[in-house]
Amino acid sequence: MSTRSKHANRIFDTIREEGRPLSADEVRDLLRDTGVGQATVYRVLNAGVDEGLLRKVDLPNEPSRYEPSELPHHHHFQCDRCGKVYDVDGCPGDLSGMLPEGFVLSSHDITLRGECVSCRTASG
Repeated sequence: MSTRSKHANRIFDTIREEGRPLSADEVRDLLRDTGVGQATVYRVLNAGVDEGLLRKVDLPNEPSRYEPSELPHHHHFQCDRCGKVYDVDGCPGDLSGMLPEGFVLSSHDITLRGECVSCRTASG
C-alpha cells in the first residue's frame, strides 16, 4: 500500500490516534461519518497486517484487534465491563522459569483483566 487510499490513511491514523488496539467494528464505528465501509475496513486491516504495518492482537473468544507494528513488545489490559483493550507498558521479563521441564519458550502474550478508568468512573 505504498500509494495508500484516503480511506486507508484514515484507518491507520484512527488506530494511531486512539492509542490502543482496535477491532474492525471499533474502526468502522469511529469512521462511520467518513464514508468508510465495513469491507474497506477489513480489506485495509488485512493488507496492513500482510505488509507488516499492523499487528494483530488476538485474545481468546474475542474479535482480532489491530495496532501499529512498530510498537515495542508490550502486553494488554481488557476491561471486563466495556471490552475495550488497552496497551500495558512493560513486561515481567523472562518467563522460561515457569515452563515444565524440557519445554522451550518462543514467545508470550499477557492479558490483564479488570475495569478501565472510564467504567470505574461511570459506576461511581
